[in-house]
Amino acid sequence: MLDCTMQSTTVAPQTDYRETAEYYQGELFRRGGYRVAVCRDGIQWLFQKRRRRFAAGGAAWDTLGYCTTRKALMRLHQQTGASQHEKLYTLPSRFKRGAV
Repeated sequence: MLDCTMQSTTVAPQTDYRETAEYYQGELFRRGGYRVAVCRDGIQWLFQKRRRRFAAGGAAWDTLGYCTTRKALMRLHQQTGASQHEKLYTLPSRFKRGAV
């Protein structure tokens, strides 16, 4: 007899290598619809905003800016009206490859 039961497979959080993915492995922190992540090449921070969630595709993220300084990252937060996460203040003043 053929077993026709459906098995659900899920991706564990923080395991996706696509920068736009909901579970991108480079994510540092998020607040509301915004997050900060390290780019896949490890050379800068990404400031991202969540796209509208669709039933078929789930959530995805759009990059609003690429920053190598904490000051620029904070300025982007301010310009978008995003509330600044306390972890933003713990980042080094300049991005250093391999430091985060």
